[in-house]
Formats: sequence, C-alpha cells, structure tokens
Amino acid sequence: MKYAPEDLQMIKDQLGSQSLSTIARRLNRSITALEVKITRLGLSHTKSCTGMLTAGELAKILKIDRNTVMQWILNHDLDYHQRITRSKKKFTFINTDEFWLWAEKNRHKIDFSKLEPDTLPPEPYWVAEERKTPRQVTSYKAWTKNEEKLVLEWHCCGKTLAEISDILGRTRESIRKKIKRLTE
Repeated sequence: MKYAPEDLQMIKDQLGSQSLSTIARRLNRSITALEVKITRLGLSHTKSCTGMLTAGELAKILKIDRNTVMQWILNHDLDYHQRITRSKKKFTFINTDEFWLWAEKNRHKIDFSKLEPDTLPPEPYWVAEERKTPRQVTSYKAWTKNEEKLVLEWHCCGKTLAEISDILGRTRESIRKKIKRLTE
C-alpha cells in the first residue's frame, strides 16, 4: 500500500514529537512498515535529524557534567526541546543558536577556556575574548561544614557578600542563599 503525500508529510512533521506506535496508529500501518518507510526516507536516525545537540553532547563539548546542563535548563532558563526517538525514549535537545544567546547572558556559569575554538558553530565574536580568561566556575559545588561555619562567622563580623564571594570563589547569590538557609 502506497503512502499518500500527506501521509509522508505527517510522518516528517510528527517524527520526533510522537512515538512510532502513535504515528503508525494514525496512518493505520504497522510499526514495522512505518520503520521501513522512515529508513527509506532517510529519517531513521531521528536524533541526528534534529540538527540540535543533546544535553549530554553539549556537556561533553563544554567539558562539564550532564547534570549541570540539566540544572541550567531547570533553574536558569536554558531553552530546550524534548523529542521522542524511535519508540518512546525522550531526548533533551538544545539548539546551538539558542545556547549562544543564553550563554551570552550567563557567561559567569561557563569556563570558555575549556571550549575548543569552533566546536559549536556559529561561535559569537565575544567567545574568543572569554576563552582567554580561565575562570573557576563553582556552580553546584557542595558546601563543606567549614565553609558554612566561615560564611556565618564572616557574615556576623560584618563582611560583605562581595568580600566573602572573593574569598570563597562563589557567587554572591549562592552566599546570600546559604546565609539565609543557615540562619532560618
């Protein structure tokens, strides 16, 4: 049974956002027949057909943990897209252009000195300058008991968040949150 042009378009549109079983059901086809058609159309590797990076691939390029990228998505508004590949496995994808827009506003979260040139094209003009300055990114680093004790002590002695931040190499915001949690 031949596929109508509108059926082929529906496959291309739905592939990645719906599972194969759902698409097959809508077309009144078997999953095997649909898989054969997807392979013949050159769409069988849905993950690479998106033109985006998975959270894990982005983490590997930036030389950080995948969980850090997931925290950027959950807590720091990094745009992402979820796609279903083949059956029901979901992947979190990040568009490179959207990442660069986010990264420009969140430069303090990324150590660009670890990023090889032109690994994520198109690389914005400002990245070359950022790459020259290695920075200690301490986001999501666990607090030690000693650090907690020192933060409270320094805070009570009147040190500013900026001074504590410089000493511990953490952001002012993380120190403010830690003081709030420790004093409640």
